[in-house]
Amino acid sequence: KAGLKFEHLTPEFLRNYERWFIAQGNSITTVGIYLRSLRAIINVAIQDEMMNFKDYPFGKRKYILPSSRNIKKALSLEEIAKIYHYQAEPLSVKDMCRDYWIFIYLCNGLNVKDLCLLTYKNIGGDFIIFNRAKTDRTRRSNPEPIRIALKEDSKRIIAKWGQHQFSPDTYIFPHLKIGMTLQKQHDTIALLIHLINENMKQIALEIEIHKPITTYYARHSFATILKNSGVS
Repeated sequence: KAGLKFEHLTPEFLRNYERWFIAQGNSITTVGIYLRSLRAIINVAIQDEMMNFKDYPFGKRKYILPSSRNIKKALSLEEIAKIYHYQAEPLSVKDMCRDYWIFIYLCNGLNVKDLCLLTYKNIGGDFIIFNRAKTDRTRRSNPEPIRIALKEDSKRIIAKWGQHQFSPDTYIFPHLKIGMTLQKQHDTIALLIHLINENMKQIALEIEIHKPITTYYARHSFATILKNSGVS
């Protein structure tokens, strides 16, 4: 909104924004995502003395950020076995997407961005050792590297879909390129996630799994199955 100032961001203004935003067909979860970003900006403005703390619009008896429903998504071992044994046309896009889904599951629920950012220098013997991209964006000093045991199936997927190692900095999987802008990286990763999810949706129909077996399902299923097996 043109001319909007920090002093205009009152609890009533935010409540009106929420009502207007939902009326446009958006969800309450999306409201929360947008307004959390606004809250972060306001926090910086207060720190930089561009806004008085007494005008802070969030909190008890002010505007309360809506919370999202965190619906957990997980598959059973039997359903994961169905995906594992699914036979796609060799070296097809569907074959690649199924393999990537299995790789994500076997690698402790690795996310797609970290999968794309893996380089050959991250492989040390029978382990993948790396820092999560999400952790690298934080200000934590000396974050603890993630260590993932490389199972035989994981090694097979790398051998099948990985690109030739020109140097230790070569990306294992051929989706990102050295020198790519951050925006191009983001767009490439988003496209790969969409590709995997669309193909896994087709696979789910064929093997009669009535769940949207997205990459998030692979990530959450790993943790859930460990928890159900008694791991703390």
